[in-house]
Order: sequence, then C-alpha cells, then structure tokens
Amino acid sequence: MTAGQLFIWSFLRDEWAECPPDEITWLDRGLLSGNEDLTLHRAPRCAGFRYVHHRWELFSRDTTYRVYLAPHTGGLLPSADAVQRAARHVLPVAPARYEALPVVLDEGAWLVSVGTWVLPLRLEAAVPGGQAGQAGARSDKLPATRDSRVLSKDPLAAGGRPGDDAVAHVRGYFQRNATARRAMAYYYQEYIRGMAAPHPTAMMDVVIALNLTGEGAVSDYKKLLQGFIWQERGHARDLADFLLSNALLTPADLDEALQVAAANERSGVCGAARQRLRYRPTKDA
Repeated sequence: MTAGQLFIWSFLRDEWAECPPDEITWLDRGLLSGNEDLTLHRAPRCAGFRYVHHRWELFSRDTTYRVYLAPHTGGLLPSADAVQRAARHVLPVAPARYEALPVVLDEGAWLVSVGTWVLPLRLEAAVPGGQAGQAGARSDKLPATRDSRVLSKDPLAAGGRPGDDAVAHVRGYFQRNATARRAMAYYYQEYIRGMAAPHPTAMMDVVIALNLTGEGAVSDYKKLLQGFIWQERGHARDLADFLLSNALLTPADLDEALQVAAANERSGVCGAARQRLRYRPTKDA
C-alpha cells in the first residue's frame, strides 16, 4: 500500500501544508491557537497525526479535551460545536501516560476540533509517477479565522527551517549521550508536563541535580542541538518546541532524569556538587 498525502490548512499562509510521513504532526497549542489558548497542551501531551502501518492515524494523549473528527462538506468553516455535533469519530480524554485508541483516517476532507478550535485537513491518495505534492499546491481558500479570531503567528513558519536530517541527527545524539538527553529533559520539564506558561529550569539546578561537569554544560548542550537542527545558533526559543514536537524528549525521559536526580540527592552527590560550585539554592528543597 502506498502512503497517502495528508494536508492541514495553514491559516496565515492561506494554503495547505503537507504533513511529512516520517514525523508526527502535533495538534498542539501553537498549531491550533498560535500559543494564545493556554488551556491547550504542548507536544507530546496532545493529539496528533502520524503515519504508521501504511496509514494515517489521528491519536490523542490529551488529558483535558476530547478530540472530534467530522467530514468537511465545504463552505464556511463551522464552529467547534457544529463539528462536535457532526463528528464521525470522538477520541476520549486520555488517561495519564496513555493514548486513546487511534482513528484511522479515510481519504477525503475532514475537520478536527480540540476545545474551541477547528482545523481543516484532507487526505489524498498518493499520486503515481512521482507527482507527490502537486495536489497540495492548490490554494483552496478557507476562512482565515478560528474561534472568531485572526491568528497573529503562523506556527508552521515560525523560526528557521530545520535541516532535512535534523530529527535523525538529534535522536542519534541522544541515543549516544544519555546525560545530554536527561539534562535537556530536566531543563524542559515544565514543557514536557504541559504546564501553562512553562519556563525552563534554572541551569544551575540542572547541573547540580544531575551532577554535570560545570555551570555551562546546559548552555553547551543547547548550542550543540541548535547546530544539529538549524546549523546555526539563535533558535533557543524554538528548541523546546522542536524537541517535544518530534518526540525527541518524552515523559519517560523526564522520569529517568528525575530518578537520577533523586538518587543523587539521597547519596549526597547533589550536596557535594553545591559545595563544589559554591551554590546557594534560592529556596528550600
């Protein structure tokens, strides 16, 4: 069976954007609301599309919202309530650390709704003879608003464009360097947990918790990862989204990092690190 082509609508670019079959397309806070709706989750704690077993699936790890999938019959973009009433499939709220049973997408035009947000998509049969992508070049016009608001930022076009092998490069690096993977998971733990308005953990706290070599270790990891992904620095704000949206950092990675940190605290390693770095915590543990 040949892969079909899945497209989602980019509102501000006013065109269809193809979902790459070798990556997960997350229906996260950025894609659905331009990071406006803080009740929506970030990847990987949200719904998404993935290509597995020669088919496209809609799956959900969202622990807050049901995910609705309804046929799109054309015309103006309906409200979320209308999509929910017409839904052919409903993914329930996912239990913690588990997914709802995925839905296999059929060819055609669809609408997916999460919370108050609606996103159009379409799945087309693969075009024989290497003509993939031409169908997606059409600019079928759709209303450039969602939830009665015009978005101010296009998450698909945000930041620089990662290299073609960026995901594989980072995944290979994390497989070879577990310390770096745990450090970045600990650093971005609020993002992985899907907290509203997340902030990175203080770099010195990461260094002490995981007994890293020095206070610049986390910064060095960030610079190295930006080089792998964008071949340049200056994308620090995009780094967390890239790592989480491509499942390069997961809740399992954070659990591992927290277990190492807890063991270091119990064994006195953290205390020795504080003494070595002459670090005074900003608050009591």
